[in-house]
Amino acid sequence: MSRDLYLGIDMGGTQIKIAVVTPKGIIKEETAISTDIKAKPFTILKAIVDVSVRLKSYSKIKSIGVGIAGDVDSKNGIVRFSPNLPKWKNIELKKILEKLTNKKTFVDNDANTASLGAFWLDTKGKSNNLICITLGTGVGGGLIFNKSLYVGASGTAGEVGHITIDPYGRKCNCGNRGCIETFVGAKYLSEYASKYFKKNRSHILDKIINKEYPLITPHLLSKIASLGDKYAKEIWNIVGEKLGIFLSIVVNFSNPDTIVLCGGLSHAAKYFFPRLKSEVNIRAFRSASKACKIIVSKYTHKLGVVGAAMLPKH
Repeated sequence: MSRDLYLGIDMGGTQIKIAVVTPKGIIKEETAISTDIKAKPFTILKAIVDVSVRLKSYSKIKSIGVGIAGDVDSKNGIVRFSPNLPKWKNIELKKILEKLTNKKTFVDNDANTASLGAFWLDTKGKSNNLICITLGTGVGGGLIFNKSLYVGASGTAGEVGHITIDPYGRKCNCGNRGCIETFVGAKYLSEYASKYFKKNRSHILDKIINKEYPLITPHLLSKIASLGDKYAKEIWNIVGEKLGIFLSIVVNFSNPDTIVLCGGLSHAAKYFFPRLKSEVNIRAFRSASKACKIIVSKYTHKLGVVGAAMLPKH
């Protein structure tokens, strides 16, 4: 029986997604298990293998790919540190899985696997130079150049969330000031929106939260924007402006043919995308801007697991 399928594993902090994927990035079979962050790494990996071998297509698996958040030595398949899994420090993930499965295993950062997922799912493998921007709690990125994953000299290429767009801006968790993450990362955006609404009282918001002003989540911000709140729309306009400035830097520097936006915040794209596109058109080189298609992923929740599976091909 020929082995022409790939197994992808997306290691999330609450859920681990597992999928059998074809050579063209199409999910053939999938499942998931809850993440027990208190369990030992080996126990979690053993549970993943136990579930995987019960998949009907497992016998056709050629190799295994794993995507995980944090500091990853992709060359040696070692997870140095993962913020979602506190017990995962210097874990030889590749070595353990290969011993448990006797299958070649590849490991990389989840932003890189998301970019591969975007390459295969959103562009069907047709893009030559793609940059994937993940908009979630933080801002991450992955780079595909000449159809291959680019990780850089130390494996940290794609840390676009820490590009400075305001040297006098807010302090970022990375220690820098004014990173794009401090403007559009969900945590920072929530803090900004909460302060904004304390100064600009919204009748629409007051009806929803009974005049108690907790942290305004991006989801709540989208909801009140959909109800016509002018202040929510203004905040999303600011998000679009900052993202547009940031992406014009990305476009001018790397000249990609495609930029894919994904992650939780991308679901609110209809509120910030027009301003984003306007800023890129104004700020980026005309030829570079015209050559680059900026899209919102239609597969946000599938990118990580598909991209992980496709690691051997890049």
